[in-house]
Amino acid sequence: MIGAARASSTREYQLLGTTTITSTGSQSATIPAGTLYVEIEIWGAGGGGAGRTQVGSRPATLYSAGGGGGGAYSKKTYRTSDIQSGDTLNFTVGAGGAGGVAGIPGTSGTVGGTTTLDTHKRGASTIETFSVSAGGGAGSIACSTICPTASGGVASGGDINTNGGIGAAGAGAGADGADGGDGANGGAGGSGATSVTPAGAGTQPGGGGGGGGGFSTGNINGAAGADGKVIVRAYG
Repeated sequence: MIGAARASSTREYQLLGTTTITSTGSQSATIPAGTLYVEIEIWGAGGGGAGRTQVGSRPATLYSAGGGGGGAYSKKTYRTSDIQSGDTLNFTVGAGGAGGVAGIPGTSGTVGGTTTLDTHKRGASTIETFSVSAGGGAGSIACSTICPTASGGVASGGDINTNGGIGAAGAGAGADGADGGDGANGGAGGSGATSVTPAGAGTQPGGGGGGGGGFSTGNINGAAGADGKVIVRAYG
């Protein structure tokens, strides 16, 4: 009929199940019956904060350390006609970077691990291979100066990609440690050490660890970054 409008679709998708993965290393999520598409969120791990550096001993000069960078975030909606109950989505989940140890000199924090969406598999058969990645934050560098900032992780391959927060630089001799960077859309960065409080670890997912610092002889190591994470929501 001339002038007749086509009816709009009233199809409403229902959430069939949510899988949350917080363990690191190789992990998988199983597709429930009736799934038509999945939404996948991944977070990279946070980098570790550096340990305070001591130069000399009589008197010692104590240089505060920077915080680790935050992990990145990526979101992917996966639609395919070839998806069946019992299929698996396979991931690698990054582990948080270790905090550095204070000393002459202090040591740097280590980088947070990258979290990746790897494959859609049916038993031993690979249905699809992905290139979706949420990078881990950089570990903070320990040095006897005002150190550079620690970069956040970099995301790629998703429909939404957000890089992690930058870890703050150490402020120099005698200062408190610097804070870690926040995980993108995720956990908070840990606080830097003071003369009375230790450096704070990043919170999951992806917060960077705080750096060592303060005037006291204690509470001087850097703190660890937080692990990455995966959330899978199946809709049908």
